[in-house]
Amino acid sequence: MDHHELDHWRKLHPDYTYWCGIQLGGCGGELSDRRYTGKVCHFAHHPNAVCHRTANGESSADHLFIKRGVERLLERQGVPGKVSIRDLGAGPGGAVDLLAPGIRLRVRFQLGALDFPAWRHAADKFDEDAVGVDWIFAQDGPVTRELLDRQGFLLRVRLVTHGGERRVHIGLQTHGHSLHWAPLEECTLSPTGLLTPHLESVRPSRLRPEPAGFPVQGALVFAPVPGGEAMDSGPVVVGGDRRLLAAYVKPDGGAVTRAFLSVPADTEIPLAGQVYRVPDGARVLVADGGTGWIVAAERFIRLNADQAQRTGLWSPPSVPAVACERSPVGGPGQAGALAESSADASRSTSTAGTAADDDGPSGGANHRPGNSKRARDLISQLRPLEGALGEAAGKQVTRAINGAELWLAAAANDRGGAANEGGRHVRQLELALRAARRDLRLEDEALPSVRPLSP
Repeated sequence: MDHHELDHWRKLHPDYTYWCGIQLGGCGGELSDRRYTGKVCHFAHHPNAVCHRTANGESSADHLFIKRGVERLLERQGVPGKVSIRDLGAGPGGAVDLLAPGIRLRVRFQLGALDFPAWRHAADKFDEDAVGVDWIFAQDGPVTRELLDRQGFLLRVRLVTHGGERRVHIGLQTHGHSLHWAPLEECTLSPTGLLTPHLESVRPSRLRPEPAGFPVQGALVFAPVPGGEAMDSGPVVVGGDRRLLAAYVKPDGGAVTRAFLSVPADTEIPLAGQVYRVPDGARVLVADGGTGWIVAAERFIRLNADQAQRTGLWSPPSVPAVACERSPVGGPGQAGALAESSADASRSTSTAGTAADDDGPSGGANHRPGNSKRARDLISQLRPLEGALGEAAGKQVTRAINGAELWLAAAANDRGGAANEGGRHVRQLELALRAARRDLRLEDEALPSVRPLSP
């Protein structure tokens, strides 16, 4: 980063060229090195380039260093396996997965933030292939504290800069002790998991979390499980005036557990994708044979986004990296074609949806002054539902939102007759909203709202 270092680098590599890394969320365009004496030297795009890469720090390539380090560990130990980089919605590098079927081992390096329902969904999906899972976290949060309480230990990952390298270290976290860090190359892979030098002395055979048991004292919070529809019967008889649905439940000061929630039949059903608080009066019923939990709540209050995020049961939707486009050179119609071909690409940032004027450019046979406003209104209704949908409906909703936001951005700039596509995108959004309502078993006429119940 110093100009003397750059001079030395140029002498060592006079023929090097530099490019904006696609695996870093970049555009793939050519870069040039910039020499400064009064500030840090850096790489920069050529003039008129457009790139929407948001992560530019030294940690932005950590997923690539982790992938390479794990591949070297596999090779050194002679263990067959595959290492892959995951995009979890905010661009490449949200996680790095190792799968070693020969020793029945799966390891996930979780680099992005994660709430408990997302962790539980991923863990259940991994368990389908009957392979044990080791979770290694880069960030601290409610989920890491929850797993530390469940397992008694937790694995962490950090990278340390050394020259032009980022070296991977694995840490062992236990209650009441400082983190013990070890270089990745000193760790070993075994059927019981990834072992650090310190972990071998504290780790039993792979743990399976046991169902939590707790008395409900004071308040608790819960989040309905996506797709966990309300039922009229369950593991225990709760009476004809009650309804049951699956939920993640967390009492104040207690552990999260997946349970059945019993609510009065005459209240509106709590919605998936929301977090609620039961201020008092909750009762716990244990199903016959210990096959499940039932938490009976008489009243509940929906939390706002800030309150819900602090519970660890919900996190705001990720804003994916925007696909980069070079300055358009083609003639009329190019922007419209771009919107059509990019409907399956990563979702545009929310600012793109506000760029178009309500009236929009006129003159298209398929465009009405209200199409822009209608499209943004439909997008605002669909966004809160995305995380709670099944796979098919979720894909339809995402495609419709992607296409509409690209159209809104193109129409705002009056590019290539994009305004003529408005009616089609509004129709796709309407069909997606109908599919989402069917998937969530909501009424077609209007989305239900949950009213806070009076004490």
